[in-house]
Amino acid sequence: MSAFLSSFASYLIKMIILIALGIMGGFIGIKIRQASNRKKGIDDTSSAPSSEE
Repeated sequence: MSAFLSSFASYLIKMIILIALGIMGGFIGIKIRQASNRKKGIDDTSSAPSSEE
């Protein structure tokens, strides 16, 4: 039973680390894209659909 819990904890920790890396990668990608768009002069708000109906 101890080996099972040890193995389960190990996989759980690995899964949490991978999820955290994925989320961080997503946020970093968004920030890089926004910086690139600002350099090129693309306005981020103009591409979003407006809700002024």
